[in-house]
This record gives sequence, structure tokens and C-alpha cells, in this order.
Amino acid sequence: MTTPLLLAATLLFLSHAAPSWPEVRPALIARLGRPGFIALHSLGSLATLALFVLAYRAADGGEILFTPAGWAAPLVVIGMPLVFILLTARLTTRFGALDAPNPPRGIYRVSRCPGSLGLLAWALLHLNATGDGRRVVLFVTMAAIALFAIVKNEIVLSRSPDGQAFRAATRLLPWPAPIGGWILALGEIGWARVFGGGAAYLAMLTAHSWLFGVNPLYWLG
Repeated sequence: MTTPLLLAATLLFLSHAAPSWPEVRPALIARLGRPGFIALHSLGSLATLALFVLAYRAADGGEILFTPAGWAAPLVVIGMPLVFILLTARLTTRFGALDAPNPPRGIYRVSRCPGSLGLLAWALLHLNATGDGRRVVLFVTMAAIALFAIVKNEIVLSRSPDGQAFRAATRLLPWPAPIGGWILALGEIGWARVFGGGAAYLAMLTAHSWLFGVNPLYWLG
């Protein structure tokens, strides 16, 4: 693990956090216009992501910071289908705007932040199953980005009547159960999204060794 990787991770986090902070985003939109803000934010995010990838590839694994428990790798395989379903449902369900969200439906009955929750779960599951410095930096950075998004969205939602109503009608986590119950939530999500997320998971499971050089099922022997 090297200093350039840590710097790249910091820049990647800041490229997501700084422009979208509730006090900063409106000022940038007022100055640049919404299309200009979106273009600037997208370019900044892509540039810092590319820088992080280059720094990650150039860094060695680094020292072993901890040794994963024997159940950590199986837990990733068991938990990742839920992550893919969360992300698939999020990408195919309209949310609206943070200051004027649509009435909660489908995956938003399960969580009002399914995309960020999916990213956070992905990062924490993988962090738990690794231990070398380079990958710890990767997954801690992604977890930080997801947590920031959750906190930022909570702040923005609390500042408008529609956002406050949306928060009152939803939960961050589906505990003890989604508002309206699992039957209603799953009925609105639809089996197509569940199977689509499952198919995406199986595709990633198959291609993981080729894409990332790690067999997720290595623990089966």
C-alpha cells in the first residue's frame, strides 16, 4: 500500500462528498446551471475514479491488517444476492427528487436509500473477507461514500415538507418489517426485479475470477 493510493482514495471521496453537500450543491447549480453542475460533478467523479484505479493497480497488496474469519468469504457469497436485488430495484424504480420524492413504492418500502444501502453492504461484506492494506483502502473508501450519501440524503429530506413526509412513510432499514409489510413491498418490487438481480449476481459470480483475479468460491476447495 502506498501514499498515492491513500491520496487517490481521499480525492475519490471528496469528489462525491464536496459538490453534493447540501450547502454547496445549490450554490454550484446557481452558478453553473443544472446541466453544468451535472457535467462538472460527473467529470470530477470519473477522473478521480480513474486516478484511484491507476493508484490501486500500481500499489502492492500492503501488509496484512487482519485475518478474515473462516465464515467471512461464505458470508459474501450468501449476502451479495441481496445487494444485487437492492441495486437492480433501485435503478428500475423512480424516486423523484430529494426535495420532492415520489410516494414510497416497491424497494422504497424496504429502505428509503436502497442504492446507498446496497453499496454499503457490498463494501462491508468484502471488507470483512479481506485483510490486506490495498483492499482495505478500497472497501473503506466505498463504505465512506455510501455512508456520506445516506447522511446527506437524510439532511436534504428533512428540509422540505415532501421530504419529511417521505421519511415518515419509510425506514432506513426494514426492521422489524417494511412499512406496509413484506407482501406489499415484494408485490410492488415484482419478481422480474428479484430474478433480474439474481441473474446479475450469477453473472458476476461467474466472471469474478476473470475480472478481479479472485474466485469467490475458493473456500469450497
